[in-house]
Amino acid sequence: MPFTQVNGINLHYEIRGAGPRVLFIHGIGADLKSPVSIFTTPVPQYFTVLAFDPRGLGESDSPQEPCSIAELADNAAGLAEAAGWERYHVLGASMGGMVAQELALRYPARVERLVLSVTNGGGVNSGPQVIDKLNEMSTAEKLKLSDSRKDKAWVAAHPELVSQAEQESKAFLAALQANPEHLRGYNNQVYAVLRHNTFARLPQIKAPTLVIGGRYDNSCPPDITRALAKQIPGARYELLESGHGDWYFDSAAWAMIIDFLRG
Repeated sequence: MPFTQVNGINLHYEIRGAGPRVLFIHGIGADLKSPVSIFTTPVPQYFTVLAFDPRGLGESDSPQEPCSIAELADNAAGLAEAAGWERYHVLGASMGGMVAQELALRYPARVERLVLSVTNGGGVNSGPQVIDKLNEMSTAEKLKLSDSRKDKAWVAAHPELVSQAEQESKAFLAALQANPEHLRGYNNQVYAVLRHNTFARLPQIKAPTLVIGGRYDNSCPPDITRALAKQIPGARYELLESGHGDWYFDSAAWAMIIDFLRG
């Protein structure tokens, strides 16, 4: 997989598939090695997909300085330009959706269609501000934050799944702590998320937009994703029967996204 330098930072990226171009932007803490990958979805069957390790994670550089969501958007747009992409669709989930908003606002001529999944506009539309408190939360609290159906009764009825989630969380934290560059990169992402605010500017987005929410998502509740969609002129809003992350494994959700991107 190749590297390119964007705004003084070496970014590691991958391009797969064929067809119209889609720039994919990961959520917080995710990179090209994450098990939840755009390349395991049907999207590369219909599109040429560009995905990358964000600054600070994977094999990309990890600068010392904190960054903003706008700077992350500049990195993503600069990477697409370096790849020779002038126009493309943009798909971002969670923190990636925040970056996608800024990209569409800062580079409107480049974005053909925009998909924003389980994300928020910041400011008055930020939802629960707990991203910097996750390490202090119990596994049960994190599960309920991701999916409101995973309440005390669910936790009591699914001890094996709770244990698995706890082990995965511990492994993720241990991997970060074992790599100072990745830990710095993750903390810089947290810094950026907490300062994200596009809400008042969202009416400036010109690209046809699909906003996806999860009915059981406690981190980006339906009122937050619905309000985000209402701020974007002509945006289509879809509320899935999902939490914050399980929509990713819903084939119907990807069929909807692909249909939207194909116009």
